[in-house]
Amino acid sequence: MTARILIVEDDALLALDVVRVLESAGFAVVGPAGSSAKALDLIAKVGCDAAVLDINLGRNVTSEAVAQELIAQGKRFVTVTGYSHDQRPSIYDGHPILTKPLRRGALVAELNRLLAA
Repeated sequence: MTARILIVEDDALLALDVVRVLESAGFAVVGPAGSSAKALDLIAKVGCDAAVLDINLGRNVTSEAVAQELIAQGKRFVTVTGYSHDQRPSIYDGHPILTKPLRRGALVAELNRLLAA
């Protein structure tokens, strides 16, 4: 079965790049969602096996609500952000973080590791 990966990223070009990377690695992509509201709607309607979350979704909005929902459902996620460790809200602690600019191979490897755990 193909793993469904939710992408939450407000930068449209980066989101499309992540879609291409994940689809070429054999994942089924859910989204991308540029807001927490859209991401939560996709989780409710489509579901996912894991997610890629940008922390900052613009205008002082974060993906914390999405992280909370994924944790509540027992779903794993990786964050992709420009934030330093000290800048990240504590809800992301204990979850893998990749920094921007994104290394495509690292993202695929991290998702494969999360899904195998």
